[in-house]
Amino acid sequence: MRLAALILVVGFVSTVAAALPAEKPRLPYYDWNACPFECCTYRNWKVMQTVTAYASRSEKAAIVFQAKRGAWVRGTTGVVITKRYGLTKILKPVELGFRPKSRKPELLLQPGTVVYTLHYAGEGMDLFWYNGNTYVDQIAAREPDPDPPAPDRNVQVLSLPNYDWWVKIKNNEGLEGWTRETDKFGNMDACG
Repeated sequence: MRLAALILVVGFVSTVAAALPAEKPRLPYYDWNACPFECCTYRNWKVMQTVTAYASRSEKAAIVFQAKRGAWVRGTTGVVITKRYGLTKILKPVELGFRPKSRKPELLLQPGTVVYTLHYAGEGMDLFWYNGNTYVDQIAAREPDPDPPAPDRNVQVLSLPNYDWWVKIKNNEGLEGWTRETDKFGNMDACG
């Protein structure tokens, strides 16, 4: 009887633990179809410097093609791969965290709470992880904040995320490959 009760308790605890959201994001974190800057869009891009396209998301993979300066390729999709998340500590009660299509922050975070930044999302915003969900808000920083932070700060950026942005491109011959040389394209910004 005791063994059966123990099995039931262990099974219940395991089920509850599996149902709870993870506190920290699992790394590497893949944000598929992300285009991480203001007005970034997948469409026809102009090659500003020669770009190498690989068979997979690795510079050790086979080279599929090279796009020369002046050529046009189609940016079809991409993925931002976070290898190390950044840490941001909440210093004062703050409303933070927009979800897609929401018009107001969804979270009321208290001092001492830590959120995990995943990557820059554009317009001074970062994609961040809190309690098993992703949100976007103005956390972006170029470097960690000093310790102690300025007294007027609501949040303190403790560390920055480390991530790569890989894009899949297609040339005029129909060949497709991956590159992370995203700084070598023009016409990526739909606002410009």
